[in-house]
Amino acid sequence: MSELSLAYKVHSYSTGTPGRAICNARTHHWVADGSGGEMVGAGELFLSGIAACAVNMVEGIARDDQIALEWMDVSVESYRDPAKVPGDLSLYDAIRVNFEMWGVDDDQAHELVEIWKRR
Repeated sequence: MSELSLAYKVHSYSTGTPGRAICNARTHHWVADGSGGEMVGAGELFLSGIAACAVNMVEGIARDDQIALEWMDVSVESYRDPAKVPGDLSLYDAIRVNFEMWGVDDDQAHELVEIWKRR
């Protein structure tokens, strides 16, 4: 296997307030709360990373393939089964990624999403 190169690096540390962390990437800092906190939660940040990656990647694919994508909206939702007994790991039972695109027909939109899923 070839040597891997670092793509991204982030860091989080405790604040002294239970359920609250300070996160940073490069020179940017933000607060992440556990579930139910007043700040954006770690799970929401995780899902927003998926959504942002989808927007940026699909826009890049469309640009490279000269597809006239005008605008897009990506929402990501996570689900847990409330009847499940909690285990050692905190897992999502389902994550749904929804794409809406303007300026492309249904076939083009479907193909862009399929390419995104493969990458």
